[in-house]
Amino acid sequence: MYIGLEASAWRLIVYHEQVPGLLQTRDYARSLIGAFYRDGTRDDIDRRVELRMKRQHIVTRKSAPLELQVLLHESALHRVIGGRMVMAEQLRHLAEISKLPNVTVRINPYRAGMAWGILHGQFVILDFGVDSKGRPVEPPVVYLEGGPSSDVYLEKAGEVRRYDELASTIRGTSLTETESRNLLRQAAREYDHDH
Repeated sequence: MYIGLEASAWRLIVYHEQVPGLLQTRDYARSLIGAFYRDGTRDDIDRRVELRMKRQHIVTRKSAPLELQVLLHESALHRVIGGRMVMAEQLRHLAEISKLPNVTVRINPYRAGMAWGILHGQFVILDFGVDSKGRPVEPPVVYLEGGPSSDVYLEKAGEVRRYDELASTIRGTSLTETESRNLLRQAAREYDHDH
């Protein structure tokens, strides 16, 4: 269900504590997917990785690409997925793709503390844009990834507004785009040197 919503969205606002699927490199994705589907065959995992790579087209396509705003917690730079070389490549990829006009990546640093004094976890706000008369095509939805349990979708206007406010608060304490890109490159260099 989520992939269908993602494909029809006009804009995503994402708060994540690991690199979101739409911006993952193949090796980073393979490491995460392989860890989640522990009993999966190699072919099954390959298929899931390919699907994730194909999904990324909505960000990089020439015609009406998705507007992607990523608020990435600094912990994602330090949580080693797939080894140091994989991390160096992934962080460099993030720095590069964040130069696209439709992609924003801003790091929320440890020093920012907790946005509302609570651990709120990852979330995605999906916005489907407006029609020619300025009316929403579909009301926005908040997606909360369930991890080992089931995913949650919030559609009530009040709930969506709370997550918009939360995203604004996180954005307000995040590094600028340039500072974020510099930090990503610096972290990638550290993985290179430690290798």
